[in-house]
Amino acid sequence: MIRPAAVLVLGTCVACGGTSNDVAGAGGSAGLAGAGGSAGSGLGGQPSGGSGGSFIDAGSTDAGPEGGSCPDGGIPGEPGCDCGKLEFAIDTKQSCAISLNTTVDGEGFIQLGGQSHRVFAMDRWGKGHVIAWCDATTLPELLDAFDVKGYLGQVKDPKVASFGDEYLCQPGKIPGHPLQSWVQYQGFDLPAKYKGNAAALAQDFDVVVFCGFRNNWPTDWSAEISDYVQTQGKGFLAVMDYEGVVQGADFTNMSKITGQAGIVFEPLNLAWAPSSTSVSIECVPDLPPPPR
Repeated sequence: MIRPAAVLVLGTCVACGGTSNDVAGAGGSAGLAGAGGSAGSGLGGQPSGGSGGSFIDAGSTDAGPEGGSCPDGGIPGEPGCDCGKLEFAIDTKQSCAISLNTTVDGEGFIQLGGQSHRVFAMDRWGKGHVIAWCDATTLPELLDAFDVKGYLGQVKDPKVASFGDEYLCQPGKIPGHPLQSWVQYQGFDLPAKYKGNAAALAQDFDVVVFCGFRNNWPTDWSAEISDYVQTQGKGFLAVMDYEGVVQGADFTNMSKITGQAGIVFEPLNLAWAPSSTSVSIECVPDLPPPPR
């Protein structure tokens, strides 16, 4: 397979009153690829690249507090700017897509047949943080790509819980492709003691990872997870996969949670067409996490 060239996208610290640079094409004022595109498509500047392969591309689009500016590299702690530079590369497999009803701090795309599809989004959500990822097969790669648990947990040694699909969300289930051992799998569902008690969940864990498919959705956690992130200041990683292994009800139920943050999972089956790429977002708020 001929792989398209890597695309490197740089942006100034839009979270600190700067503007985003769309180096891959003409973009809208909201940032690199625009927000709110249907089926996860970037509707602003569409990244360039050949058909038949896929790449992940990323940009920071959220306008934040005014004053100050990030120097190149996004050094945390600078006056008016608390952010860090994000760089990672992942070969995606089959995946779904993400659409947005908001602007976000970071987003990533794959390109198939000349069209862009959003598969990654990260943002602040109330007092906490949220990441959405559309390729559960590469969840271990995502967790290794940058300090995901540090960004979401915002503490030195975050305690991480997971639940949902046991095959892809439980450490040790895939011997040759294991999920990180610091993830504590809770089962198909979170323990009942957390129902109506997001404060208790926040006391026990700093980050919750949810593989929202093949679990029959025994409990509606949308209110608790919203409270857990927005009010308790914790982190949530929503993990989905391609349509087929993930059913229509799964997309609807997961989007009931993440839709409160403006992030919607779309039922698509994007072909398995991996490529090696580089991603760079110059200044992501709260990355790395501020010392506490």
